[in-house]
Amino acid sequence: MFKTSRNSIFKQLRSVHTLPRLANHETWSSQGIPGLLSPQGYSTAWTNYQTYLLTNLTLLTNGTANETKKPFEILLNTAKQTTQQHTFHYAAMSHMNHFFFEQLTDKSTSSSSKPSRFLMEKLIHQDILDIDALRTKMLTMAENAYGQGWIYLVEDKTKNLQFLQCNNDGVPYYFGKRQQLDLNGGIDELSFNSLANLQKRAAAASGVAGQEKSGVVVADEDEQYLPILAINYWDYMYVEDYGVTGKNEYLSNLWDHLNWDVINKRLFQV
Repeated sequence: MFKTSRNSIFKQLRSVHTLPRLANHETWSSQGIPGLLSPQGYSTAWTNYQTYLLTNLTLLTNGTANETKKPFEILLNTAKQTTQQHTFHYAAMSHMNHFFFEQLTDKSTSSSSKPSRFLMEKLIHQDILDIDALRTKMLTMAENAYGQGWIYLVEDKTKNLQFLQCNNDGVPYYFGKRQQLDLNGGIDELSFNSLANLQKRAAAASGVAGQEKSGVVVADEDEQYLPILAINYWDYMYVEDYGVTGKNEYLSNLWDHLNWDVINKRLFQV
């Protein structure tokens, strides 16, 4: 969210990004999310951290073409600009943190919701036969990940579902900003394939540039990823309540607080 204030001298509008209002914000601010986050843990992970991200985004975009745009628009506008990496970081993190918190709910509401039949039918193509298999797949990816980042269930341009790990502020919208590779350890098959794909892109870059100059629009074959579900394993989410070694306990509790009614609506349906 953002609001504008009028400068009485120059009569200019200035945009200020403000904290989006979550449906349960008042309750969670005083009571936390029982079974997941304490009031202080919620304040750290949402109220304080989101405000920090949006404040920095405001400072970096005031007086620019991105000043009146929402974080999602800003991250798309800056994703390919190497001189706008700080702006991209705050836009991407504020957008994804909001996306993540929108899918959270209390445990009782979570238990009464479930993945839609349409969603589960699509997951069969990923050898996911039930919700327990989906839980194991996504939480294992998050538990085995080093550092900080996200595990996404994404929908590609063919409307098929895939699993995607993005390190740090990686987002699924643009391949150049997914940050899929973690070079702190060995290279697994997924990482190797990602490197091979980047090598092909680099080799074809001159040809693509030529086609673009001639007026032919060349679309990247795998850019069209949209997130359906996000698992956030950044340490700001759990260190307040679970300590520095509490990542796995936090992830286990997190799964019991997903609102599938929200997640189901993110999936494309005819």
